[in-house]
Amino acid sequence: MMIALSKARNLNLRLLLFALITAVLVAVSANETSAQKLSGEVEIKTMTYNIYSARKMGIEAIAAVIRKVNPDVVSLQEVERNTDVNPMDFPKEIAALTGMKYYFFAHALTLKKGDYGNVILSKYPLLQTKSIHLGVADDGDDTRSFGYALLEKDGKQFYFATTHLGYKKDDATRLKQINEILKEIKNLKQPIILGADLNSRPNSQTMPALQKWFTLPCQISNCEWTVPTPKPTYTCDWLIYAPHQAFEVKDYAVQFWADKESDHYPVVGTFNLK
Repeated sequence: MMIALSKARNLNLRLLLFALITAVLVAVSANETSAQKLSGEVEIKTMTYNIYSARKMGIEAIAAVIRKVNPDVVSLQEVERNTDVNPMDFPKEIAALTGMKYYFFAHALTLKKGDYGNVILSKYPLLQTKSIHLGVADDGDDTRSFGYALLEKDGKQFYFATTHLGYKKDDATRLKQINEILKEIKNLKQPIILGADLNSRPNSQTMPALQKWFTLPCQISNCEWTVPTPKPTYTCDWLIYAPHQAFEVKDYAVQFWADKESDHYPVVGTFNLK
């Protein structure tokens, strides 16, 4: 009898402890939410992902990665639409598979069959969208695109953008494209986050040129490498923002668990929009 009472008492103590821990966690979460509301800040979870045209494991695998991250908004690079590799309206299909029903395709190239570019996926309506083609220097690189959308979350508006800069070793095309991007966005009235494959090889001028306008979420020397999978050697996938005072970086990390679905790792950044 005494043994049974002791077991019951221990069980009740464990249940009480569990209830207390749960209450504390709920209170902490509520306090963080209340603090955000009082400060007027809005949390935005963003993601950028070069998907290698979903050549490795298909569209379902890419969608599964996005669902696991559960971001508010996503930038995808190397998207093929209605091609032999992806014989479907890829942006529409991946929007359906991820439950992110708002999407925008930023066209870069028309192929022999289908086309190629970047995509924005969003949980929130795209209030405005625009894309431009980016120029090429005399180095035989491909035409690229820059696309952006105006979104609103919890009463706060911001722009989210996507691009994939030139791949040649020399910086000439990338610097030309960066100048065109900065010219395009300099008169925007709301803050902006850019998710991109910047092909920013070590010691290139790509990042210094972008830092004329954008802020990086980490020091270049300390940022986690993103390419290639499964053994990355440098960082070329980024989430960067402007103006500096509009955002606070809450969390920023490469998703190293997603090492088979593409030749790039996805990057996730959570920002507080002030």
